[in-house]
Amino acid sequence: MIKKPGPIALVMAQDHARLDRLMEEALDARESIRAEPFWDFRQGLLRHIGIEETILLPALKNPSPELKALAAQLRLEHGALTNLLVPEPTQEIAAALRRILEPHNLKEESADGFYSFLDARPKEEIENLLLKISQAPELPLRPYSQRPEAFKAALRAMQRAGYEMGTVPISPNTQAPGSNPEEA
Repeated sequence: MIKKPGPIALVMAQDHARLDRLMEEALDARESIRAEPFWDFRQGLLRHIGIEETILLPALKNPSPELKALAAQLRLEHGALTNLLVPEPTQEIAAALRRILEPHNLKEESADGFYSFLDARPKEEIENLLLKISQAPELPLRPYSQRPEAFKAALRAMQRAGYEMGTVPISPNTQAPGSNPEEA
C-alpha cells in the first residue's frame, strides 16, 4: 500500500518543484546563468531552508535516534546549500547545488522522510505549522560575494555535509583542499 503524502509534505514538495523550475530556468542559457531566475531561486531556497530550520525542525518532539540523525544531516546540507548561495553563481556551483538538492529532497519527501514525521502530528498541530509556513517571510538578500573566503566556506560546508567537489573549482581560483597538486 502506497502511503499518501500529508499536507506538510505536499506544501513543501510543491515548493521543491517550484525551486526546481526556477533552477532550470536559470540554467536555460548554454554557458551563462540567467541572473533573475537564479536570484529568485536563491531567494526561494533561503526562505524554504528558513522554514525548515525555524518552524519544521523545532516542531519535532521526542525524536528517535534515527530522526535526530536525519535532522542533523538535513542541517548540515542546509549549511552547504546556503554557503553555495553566497558566491556569484557559476555552472559548477549550480551543479553542486543540484548534487545536494536531489538526495536532500528525497530525504524530506519520501514516505518515511522528514515531512512524514510532521504529518503524523495531531491535526491542530499540522494546521498550526501550515499557517506558520504560509506566513514565513522572504529573507533580505545580500549581494553575492566574490571573496575567496566565501568559496572556501562553501567547500568546507559541502565536505561537512558529506559532499565532495573533487578537483572541480567552484571559482576560477578556488579548489577543494588537497586537490591542488602544488600543495602535495
